[in-house]
Amino acid sequence: MPSIAAALITLRWLTSRLVNPIDKLTHSIRNIAEGHNSQINISGINELQSIAADLNTIVSAHREKISSLENAIDEKQKSVREMAFLNELMGFTTSETKFDVIMKNLVDRTKDLVKSEYCAAIIFEPGSYLTRFFVTSLDSQNPPAISLSPEGFFRKLLRNQLPIMVSAGHAGTGSKAAHSASCSQQYLNLTELNLEVRDLLAVPLIFSSELLGLLLTANKIDGTFEQDDEDKLMNFAFQAFQIIAMHDKIANLAITDGLTGLNNHRHFQERLREEVEMSRRYGRSLSLLILDIDHFKAFNDAHGHQTGDKALKMIAALIEEQVRRTDFAARYGGEEFSIIMPETVYSGAKIFAERLRKKIAGTPFPRSDGEKALITVSIGFASIPENTKDRNELIEMADRALYYAKEHGRNASYGFTDTRSKHTKLKH
Repeated sequence: MPSIAAALITLRWLTSRLVNPIDKLTHSIRNIAEGHNSQINISGINELQSIAADLNTIVSAHREKISSLENAIDEKQKSVREMAFLNELMGFTTSETKFDVIMKNLVDRTKDLVKSEYCAAIIFEPGSYLTRFFVTSLDSQNPPAISLSPEGFFRKLLRNQLPIMVSAGHAGTGSKAAHSASCSQQYLNLTELNLEVRDLLAVPLIFSSELLGLLLTANKIDGTFEQDDEDKLMNFAFQAFQIIAMHDKIANLAITDGLTGLNNHRHFQERLREEVEMSRRYGRSLSLLILDIDHFKAFNDAHGHQTGDKALKMIAALIEEQVRRTDFAARYGGEEFSIIMPETVYSGAKIFAERLRKKIAGTPFPRSDGEKALITVSIGFASIPENTKDRNELIEMADRALYYAKEHGRNASYGFTDTRSKHTKLKH
């Protein structure tokens, strides 16, 4: 009996110290083979413990490699996602000609990329921080006439062309440094944009080393913006805006007069068609001016075409200086220019035409001999609805008024109503 008891004790000891650890070790090896990377917990004889320790080292290394691989795959997927957005934007840009539609697409793509509730793009007037163009991800919007101050909330972005990232009630460090925003516990009150948000990330829109605007996102859907969001948005915004700006630059070449920088005749016809349609649909007034440089051929013959080209450029610059932001100035052809004036009645066009005529007449123009010359223009105009509601008739009436001005001494401005030819039957 003692020998049996001793044998049982020995068997129990062997089971707990050898068989069970071996079973655990076998089970753990099988788990590793199946892709499970849990640590091995074995207490037994030293050799088994040593084997378990070696296997644990392998498991840890394997786990790190898998984690590293998963991170690499995640980063690759993010890059692929960004490239997909860029490719989609590039395809859209090549098929769309309107800048506002392209920018709206950029805003919508950005909103999806960083998973935010709100996104907006702001484009500045050249040489200022006054908004020239504003588009948001909202379906309905009232673009605010805002002027961003270099001393305001966006000062870091405007001064240094660096992104800003901030959350309400959290100053932080680095990218989340404190800014002059009105912070409450839950919201940032951006008075410059009339917008309340929980958190905000904004990056500059740069082309040819020039700050042209900013792209901002607000209210991260699944938390708050992190450094990864900033890096992602900065990279995407830069590449996307290069595509858009280059497209817009090329598109401008197709609609811009190469000498004066004004809109060309083809673009003028397209814009006039749109404005007449808007006038008809909404009952808005519309005026068209056509001006011609007096005795320009004689000026060219006397002083050469280079001097004549300089005069054309100067007159174009004077026109741009006098028109409103809503007006549309174009080189009509040769020494003729045209100005479309939306929401301008006949009397308003008359005042503007006379002011422009006097401005040009009082400006000294350089001659080839180094002296100064005075150049005058004749201007004719017509208006909707005072004179007509038809686009072709509007052009012909303005042209008739211009002819009348040239026939009656030049250096004058006349509207179609003021001319004796107003009762003449128009050609169709």
